[in-house]
Amino acid sequence: MNKKCLGCGVKLQSENELIKGYVKDIKMDYCMRCFRLKHYHEKSDMEFLVDNQKIIDSVNNIEGFVFFFIDILNLYSETINLFKKIKRPKILVISKIDTFGKEISFNVIKNWLNKYFKITEEIIFIQNSFTSSNKILNVIENKNEYEFYFLGITNAGKSTLLNRLIENLENKKNLITVSEMPNTTLDFIKIFLPNGKTIYDSVGLTYNYCFDDYDFMQKTLIKKPINPKTFLLKPFTYLTIENKIYIETVNLNSITFYGSNNLLVKKEYNKELGEPLLINVKDKTNVYLKGVGFLYLKTAGKIKIYGISKENVVVETSFLGGDFYGQN
Repeated sequence: MNKKCLGCGVKLQSENELIKGYVKDIKMDYCMRCFRLKHYHEKSDMEFLVDNQKIIDSVNNIEGFVFFFIDILNLYSETINLFKKIKRPKILVISKIDTFGKEISFNVIKNWLNKYFKITEEIIFIQNSFTSSNKILNVIENKNEYEFYFLGITNAGKSTLLNRLIENLENKKNLITVSEMPNTTLDFIKIFLPNGKTIYDSVGLTYNYCFDDYDFMQKTLIKKPINPKTFLLKPFTYLTIENKIYIETVNLNSITFYGSNNLLVKKEYNKELGEPLLINVKDKTNVYLKGVGFLYLKTAGKIKIYGISKENVVVETSFLGGDFYGQN
């Protein structure tokens, strides 16, 4: 039998509860992992490794149109390069745009993506709403394609948006499992639309996280518009995020943190710390802390970061300032 879980898309099996896809009864529609996530918000101790390149290759080798999702707090070279690897016709979908409220305009981000990353494809901005799902549905209806693939960075909100779309079109019982843990979708999930077209929801593509602590990851999740926190750091003064990450400026500099309001961000003084990661920044720079948020530095200088490895930090010219403002 090749029955698949309606939640995550994995093949169902009733032989081994330690292997993904386990069900107590093969007649069940959801694997136990999805059932527990759906009804009890219970995380699983099972680890599922995602091969980003394998997923991308599988999509590149078939006919279809791709919606590629990246949330606004993770727009940097690593995630955008995954989008560039898609060779099929595609649209870049930037999610969670309500995170910034009215602070940033869509045109500014488009100009920034075009200038620094050479993105020429269509860009759509969405939030967690029925309006956004209709925006995607309108694109599907107007394309001369019959198969559409939802790809993107894990936790970018693609499955949530797809659930909104399904709620508009189909039986509300058959919803894709959406959770706050990465990689909820484990295989391609096939969704048939009334117009004869098909959507395939994919496992989320992954990147290195700063930490794999479950409680910390819960705090990093963005559920409300963020309140940026700005600090003026003097010598021997540190900015700390949950007492896990510490930031020190070598020269006097203003730092603004963009991330979940649930994270405790504060100043500390004369802290004994280990070996730092030294970073040179130019004017108007974002320093991304993968899976946590980013630091915005308006003026050039040097900063030291403690408690995080080099591969979990990305430095990019910020979309919050620059000469792409005002471009058409």
